[in-house]
Amino acid sequence: MSVSVIATKDQIHQAVDRLRPDQVLQLWEYVQQLAPAPVAPLYRLHEQAIATGIKDLARQHDHYLYGVDKSDA
Repeated sequence: MSVSVIATKDQIHQAVDRLRPDQVLQLWEYVQQLAPAPVAPLYRLHEQAIATGIKDLARQHDHYLYGVDKSDA
């Protein structure tokens, strides 16, 4: 069921004011899922990942980055 409704902030505030405390808690949990807290850029590094097809890239990164001999470790 798709309904197109445009509500003002005042209408939303009035509706929230009519909720029971347990409903306010449910609403808060839902809102947090919609607008999660900002994430530090380092935690989003995986979004820049590129599939290279190199299976030992993590273990042998010095070889691929700097040209040193591959290690046995």
